[in-house]
Amino acid sequence: MLMYALPPILRRLKTDHPQLEINLKAGLSATTLQMLKMNALDLGLCALPINDPAFETIPLFEDPLVAIVPVKMTKVPKKVTPAFLSRCPLILVNEESALRRTVHEWLEQAGPPPKPVMEFDHVEAIKSVVAVGLGCSVVPKMCLGPGHVGMAGMVMRPLSPSVGRDIGLVRLRGKRSTDGIDLVWAALLKLQRRH
Repeated sequence: MLMYALPPILRRLKTDHPQLEINLKAGLSATTLQMLKMNALDLGLCALPINDPAFETIPLFEDPLVAIVPVKMTKVPKKVTPAFLSRCPLILVNEESALRRTVHEWLEQAGPPPKPVMEFDHVEAIKSVVAVGLGCSVVPKMCLGPGHVGMAGMVMRPLSPSVGRDIGLVRLRGKRSTDGIDLVWAALLKLQRRH
């Protein structure tokens, strides 16, 4: 999530407030929530919902999911269904991720989901493996834009039925804020208008 949505916001924050210290950590939503509870982070961007009253969450946008398949794969439908993808070698994110849970629920529409042939912690690794023809995956559409692992060697297809995940801004409820945290919070809220 971090590497796809934040660079333009960070550029603007650092341009407008060059003395502002920003320390970023990329990780799974569960890791981000744990770091927020330990005061190792002030704010997080996470997949929603978060069913823990310790956190204040603000929904920012829906991140649609899409299928990626090797370009050499034949008979790929214009819209990929759970039944089609369940017959393919699957490359997915690890089981602890919110993305994996969403993909698992989507695949269940065709019966018990198959075991993936490979699992990774990062979507960029998944894209690289799909691009060399080792399997198919479901990834956030946001990760397919410019500046990331290219689309050479793979094809993107919409999902049917469509599915996405909600992304939200998260902070520990009742945590004392600072001017810097407030600046970053306000900047991240602008993601609501962009998506």
